[in-house]
Amino acid sequence: MIVNSVELKNFTVFENLSIDTSNQINIFIGENGTGKTHLLKAIYTTCEVSKNGKDADTLKKCFKNYDSVILAKNKNNRTIDITLKTDSSNKEVIAVSLTFDTLRIVNNNSTENISTNNNESSEESYQIHFPQNVTFSATFIPSKDMLTHSKGLLAMADKYREFPFDKTLLDVISKANQWTLRQTPELAISILPILEEMIDGTVISENEEFFILKKDGRKINFAVEAEGFKKIGLLWQLLMNESINSDSILIWDEPEANLNPAFIPNLVECLLELSRHGVQIFLSTHNYIFAKYFNVRALESDSIMFHGLYKDDNSVQCESNKNFAALKHNAIIKVFNQLLEEVYNLDLGD
Repeated sequence: MIVNSVELKNFTVFENLSIDTSNQINIFIGENGTGKTHLLKAIYTTCEVSKNGKDADTLKKCFKNYDSVILAKNKNNRTIDITLKTDSSNKEVIAVSLTFDTLRIVNNNSTENISTNNNESSEESYQIHFPQNVTFSATFIPSKDMLTHSKGLLAMADKYREFPFDKTLLDVISKANQWTLRQTPELAISILPILEEMIDGTVISENEEFFILKKDGRKINFAVEAEGFKKIGLLWQLLMNESINSDSILIWDEPEANLNPAFIPNLVECLLELSRHGVQIFLSTHNYIFAKYFNVRALESDSIMFHGLYKDDNSVQCESNKNFAALKHNAIIKVFNQLLEEVYNLDLGD
């Protein structure tokens, strides 16, 4: 199911934000502190709740068990509201309303109350909205490499109450650990050869550890492999076990981080190809080359939207445009132009 718009109210740095999204590729840019990762996590949280609305702690789990005292922008109003919309229905249903002691499921005017503790009801709450009878299937790839630490990590997370990794970090390990298919999925037929050329091999998993099996027969553990290779290897694995498939959502925080710049055009081509086969993609980046390549490599039929997040009156707003260079609030181009100016002055001998 495709997300056509995202709304955030009183959530971290966002007071009241509404973004219309592309059905193919969405690229979020902005200075540090403008909420790019928070926005991506909010989208993922709603997708997860759409699959299992009774998990009242989903939002807190995605943000390291922070409660709404931390996540609410306005501390005098601790109610957080996250909404995803599709074009299939304008009618929305409150999927989850959490007050830390009661989970309220609202569906077709029926309400079910599930007690989570015996304390009095708190003013702190969050609500997640999405169209009725809609399920979003999403995969979140964090900027941090997690497969290096995969062995035994999920078992430890289940055992210990206070665990330093949030749900998004653990979920990607869980999805990567799923069995790969014997035959390449149709979605990945044109993409896997590109990825395999980049990492010079394929990915294998043994006893909760991940390796890149090189074309010359060497088996390199992710723990000692190059960071960029691990990132591409993870994408290979998620495609081969169909965690990423047509009519699903891929959310990726800074895909280009630690990646060889020579690989960027290939990665962009792979992401474009995924979007052409029904995968809706949400990305964040600080990299000019990575962002610009989407406009360079896109076909006329491709739908790409750049979203520039910027601070305005102590809150964060968003400007959207199909053309990366046309964004008025573009932190990446601003710094790039400063570099060009310094190089120009240097060449002139100033």
